[in-house]
Amino acid sequence: MTIADVLETALWEADRHIATLASAWRDWQAAPAASLLLLESDPNKLRILDQLLFRFTKLQDVMGLRLVPATLAALAEPYEDWAMIDRLNRLEKLGFMRVDDWLSWRETRNRLAHEYPDDPETRFAAIESAVVAAAELADTYRAWRSKLKL
Repeated sequence: MTIADVLETALWEADRHIATLASAWRDWQAAPAASLLLLESDPNKLRILDQLLFRFTKLQDVMGLRLVPATLAALAEPYEDWAMIDRLNRLEKLGFMRVDDWLSWRETRNRLAHEYPDDPETRFAAIESAVVAAAELADTYRAWRSKLKL
């Protein structure tokens, strides 16, 4: 498999996630839940949110695990021995992303992993933060893909 093949495969996978993420995000924005209670009482809103959050995490996974190394390889960067933060810093210098955004999305994702069963306000705040992060991640991916010109 060539470097171009690896990059195309990463983009193909990311494109699949972003298409579904964008659809779920539009559905969510058309009728967002105003509270955790309203969200949990509406199976359709829960389905949309689950889809949105699942694709947010999957898009972040494919970007971190496949697109970051594939992009650096395509640019002939000697990234193999670099730590992830060094890879991200290099991609920021090349104009593909902002490291602070990436780290914020990781933290958002980590907050989602906690259920906060006794704190519905914190739980709903984590959900709202993830919805915003999903839109930001999608915008970053679109700009990244455009910069690659594939």
